[in-house]
Amino acid sequence: MAIILPSLIKGPAYIGTGGVIIHTKADIAVEEMVESWTPQTNFGDAGERHKSRMFKLTFEPVGMLTAALVNYFYEAHLAPQTYVGQSIFPASNQAVTIYSVTENKTYGYVRGGIMQPPDLYCTPSRTAFGAMSLLCTGAAATLPTAANFIKQTGGTIGSLDASFSQASMISDIYTGALGALGSPFNALGGMDGFAFKFGYKTVNILAGDVGVADVILDAKGFNLSAAFAPSNLTEAQVDTLLGYQGASAVLPGQPYGGSAEAGDLVLTGQVIGWTFTAHQLGAKSAKRVYKLGEHRFPNGAIEMVNQLTATTGVPDPLFAFTHP
Repeated sequence: MAIILPSLIKGPAYIGTGGVIIHTKADIAVEEMVESWTPQTNFGDAGERHKSRMFKLTFEPVGMLTAALVNYFYEAHLAPQTYVGQSIFPASNQAVTIYSVTENKTYGYVRGGIMQPPDLYCTPSRTAFGAMSLLCTGAAATLPTAANFIKQTGGTIGSLDASFSQASMISDIYTGALGALGSPFNALGGMDGFAFKFGYKTVNILAGDVGVADVILDAKGFNLSAAFAPSNLTEAQVDTLLGYQGASAVLPGQPYGGSAEAGDLVLTGQVIGWTFTAHQLGAKSAKRVYKLGEHRFPNGAIEMVNQLTATTGVPDPLFAFTHP
């Protein structure tokens, strides 16, 4: 009798791509996104046939807040005129490599880019980044019969990355200021800080002979929003911010980000000193709870959305940051 004993593959890993190293909180989940089609006959399915294959890597960065990572994660929102409508795959440093520390091995993909950037959390109660995804496809102008069409030949790590730093896992207390508005909107507090959400959608360009030829950053759904539960606003002040009625009312057909109570939302870290700016945001909606023992505005209660602006015909950045 032959009993096959398991040979377990396990251990922590980190990712290298786009000229940066990304250390992760926990798992790096790899999903094969396979598209197929099936010819039909009078006797049943003739058998599935291959159409395209991509690999989606999903993970949560450990939260090391560095200028290099912020520039990489949010490059499209920092410079939309350069990235919207273009390939998500960078011109250089296209490879995505998983470094499996315990095994001392590398598992790589030839071409990858950002499929979904992480949400950005400005709060003292967690680290900066939410979950994100990378998308990997076959190399450009290369046939699937090539040896390294979509996956790299495995190798050894050699020297481990030494950039991991607990000191860079910044969680700070942030205050917000909205546009040129006066008190209290020039000194906003959040019950659990603030969150920026980066709208980002991709479109696959299919070519029958190779599968997915390219992936484009779509203009539809490309935006920036924010959410927070105000800690220092009265209900009347929240009503004013939302422009329900009166001289500053937001009328049908008008953008929330163009209202009288809109402007750049600037978040400033009070201890470490990072600043994050979402350009031209206006309040869209608010959630309220009337309950004993709970704050009126639950976490993420106020939703703010952006309005696209341009200078001499060129779209302005949606996002900006400075660091100490």
